Amino acid sequence: MAKNALEAIGLVGGNVWVSTTAHPLSLTIANDGLPLSTEVSQRLFTPFFSTKAGGQGIGLTLVRDILLAHVRLETVAGGRTVFSLLIDG
Repeated sequence: MAKNALEAIGLVGGNVWVSTTAHPLSLTIANDGLPLSTEVSQRLFTPFFSTKAGGQGIGLTLVRDILLAHVRLETVAGGRTVFSLLIDG
């Protein structure tokens, strides 16, 4: 994701910021390159879609699949719905 943010600022130049929080546990990567169009935003995680010349369009799809493998949504005893992101394996 950081590599994508850096590539997104391209020749125009700009900044990439990486920040974290402990509560809730999060990692955020941002840049001030050109904004994404609505069309690109809607297709960003589509396999083999890329805005880069020579891009393969599998990087963000792979990241999404890895993250989804660590997300759990379940209903537990008493009817409580639990959404969990498993960070440590």
